Amino acid sequence: MFLLNLETLAFLKDGKYRITVLRMLSDSPKLPSEIAYELNISRVSASRILKALKEKGMVESHSNGSRAVVYSITEEGLLALKECLK
Repeated sequence: MFLLNLETLAFLKDGKYRITVLRMLSDSPKLPSEIAYELNISRVSASRILKALKEKGMVESHSNGSRAVVYSITEEGLLALKECLK
């Protein structure tokens, strides 16, 4: 059974949109611009959120050969999201 440590829980709850972004990515991979549009925030803000989540191993990025970078949730991110939503 995966138990979310307090540091990770604090990290997720500290950011206004972190849990929301994980929820969005649990549905399907997204571009930072898609996340920004859906949350009505700047693309820079969306990229910062994604970078922080990536540093914690909760999301990963994939390049499709162009300049576009698509983000998806990792297994660790899914487990963390499930724990947060209990």
